Amino acid sequence: MTDKRYKITVIVLDALAVIGILTLKSIAKFMIDYFPECYFLSNFGIECPSCGGTRCVFQFFGGNFGEAFLLNPLFFLAIVYIIVLFVFMNLSLFGLKFARRAVRIMTAWQVPVIFAVGLALFGIIRLIF
Repeated sequence: MTDKRYKITVIVLDALAVIGILTLKSIAKFMIDYFPECYFLSNFGIECPSCGGTRCVFQFFGGNFGEAFLLNPLFFLAIVYIIVLFVFMNLSLFGLKFARRAVRIMTAWQVPVIFAVGLALFGIIRLIF
């Protein structure tokens, strides 16, 4: 990707992230009542790997990091990962080579594979305990 195109992409992603977070913070109190219950929890009595994910996101952006982690550690780590990625993407705009290299590593094809394996392991551990 060219430098100009990369800069535009980062700026657009930043704008979308800010708009999304502000929207989430403004309507979070009203939205939580409209999300459906987990199908697995209500029908089988077991939590799926994403149980507590929505509440985790709301708690995280509300500043309750401990509560967010307890609700769903996997979603918590995914949010932190995305924030760190955004920080490195923005730092790379200033020509910092370590930041550009970090972005390349964090966006490699192995990351979704590791996340999928982590999701599967988290689901299995959640079922056992």
